[in-house]
Amino acid sequence: MIWLILFLGIQPTFAQPSSSRVPLAAQDFLEYWAAGRVFLDGGNPYSPEELFPLQKGAGWTDSVPVIMWNPPWTLLITAPFGAFNYTTGQFLWLLFHVALIFFSVQQLSCIYGGARTPSLFVGLLPLTFVPTILALISGQISPVLLAALTGFLYFQRRKNFFAAGSSAVFLSIKPHLLYLFWIVFALWLWKERQWRVMAGTLVTGLIIATIPLLFDARIYLQYFALYQISDIPRPLDWFTPTLRTAIQTFIGPNHTWLELTPTLAGILWVLFHWYRHKDHWDWLERFPRIVLVSVVTSFFAWTYDQVVFFPAVIEGAIWIRRQSNAWYDFWAARIYVLINVCHALYRISVADERWYFWLAPACLFNYVIFLREKKRSGVPETL
Repeated sequence: MIWLILFLGIQPTFAQPSSSRVPLAAQDFLEYWAAGRVFLDGGNPYSPEELFPLQKGAGWTDSVPVIMWNPPWTLLITAPFGAFNYTTGQFLWLLFHVALIFFSVQQLSCIYGGARTPSLFVGLLPLTFVPTILALISGQISPVLLAALTGFLYFQRRKNFFAAGSSAVFLSIKPHLLYLFWIVFALWLWKERQWRVMAGTLVTGLIIATIPLLFDARIYLQYFALYQISDIPRPLDWFTPTLRTAIQTFIGPNHTWLELTPTLAGILWVLFHWYRHKDHWDWLERFPRIVLVSVVTSFFAWTYDQVVFFPAVIEGAIWIRRQSNAWYDFWAARIYVLINVCHALYRISVADERWYFWLAPACLFNYVIFLREKKRSGVPETL
């Protein structure tokens, strides 16, 4: 109940100006709902011409439709909500994502802290992280990625390797976001000969990739044809809160190699990190920093995608809570509060996502502070 009350209360605060009657809470869900509905009706979910009438009927008044650019297997998640009318589907989508976030945070708290972690503390922690609220308001699919990475950590820790591989597959809904994970994942599979994990990934990946074909044999051709349409903006045309966009904004466009520098730096870092720790690799320990560096250096990410930072947030919060000092005695806790307060206040007056390029690097910086404080307590840590 506290989740829904807070959501309804802050929705006007974070709403962005739009020429559409569809509120921000509906804009991203609108693309998922329309694609799912067209797909269930036997149409092309990647066709602007087929999506536009449905979206106009739901109140969308912009001159172009919003399009779901996620791969076809994403329809396995979105299509069930397209079976309902827009309002009902939106409400069920909200409940679904609230449940995913709460359940994921609960499981991550058990993974990083054990059963001793108070449930009230776990329930309130997501409300302190502004990207959580943004993910719910925007109706984005990012909480599914949080659930997927939680499932990977949970099953890997319990040595249910097939299920761990199956969970990892759902990170491919946004394959670019955690691109460093896929690099380490492949290296780890090869080094450790984790054939059961590989089997889970391949079998589940094949199943979810095949199911859409049972409804529409041309679904993948339709998806790739979307990228051939010239008169609609593509994802890389948007100004996202990334270092790539910061380079475009402050230095200028058409500096391709310079724009690729953060991503190339991320790849070099993760290869070095893997080489340094491969002989004693621990996913529980390494996963938070891989996620953080991946999002910071990704060429395409949004602020609401940062719900995947919860492994790092929960790891730090639980460790600080168990220390004898008060939480505000730790710089990591102070900076965490400062980041979220600044983000919330800034969000009231600045809607353009490009100006939040600092947010993910700030979270990474704070995680480094946490590791340093943890190291000074006698627990060795290396980034």
